[in-house]
Amino acid sequence: MIGAQSTAARYQQAQVGTADRGRLLLLMFDGGLKFLAQARANLAANDIGRFGYDLGRAQAIIAELLHTLDHAAGGQIAADLERLYQFMLQHLVEANRQKSVRHLDQVSRLLDIVASAFRDILRHGVPVVDAA
Repeated sequence: MIGAQSTAARYQQAQVGTADRGRLLLLMFDGGLKFLAQARANLAANDIGRFGYDLGRAQAIIAELLHTLDHAAGGQIAADLERLYQFMLQHLVEANRQKSVRHLDQVSRLLDIVASAFRDILRHGVPVVDAA
């Protein structure tokens, strides 16, 4: 089993190391959604330790999305995404404080909307600016 985990980790590292900006953003969105789903499941199972761990991973991804915004290139879109990411982070603080599935679900829906829009942009061949 360790060999399979090691191989998967090397594959993931190679995937991230060779991905273009658009693909990296998709990986981040997918990771954020995965950790939010895991946090939700762990909260439902009353596994508060795992809930906190997965919530922290989701928060780190959203914080990275926030901090990599390029306001010069992204203009109003970057400003709007900044407010949205800040809202998500604050909502996740409340999810942790209140142990709230509702807060997790709201952030998951918002992140999924942004991720879906970004997938559509990439699918249509629109160049990626640093606003996402």
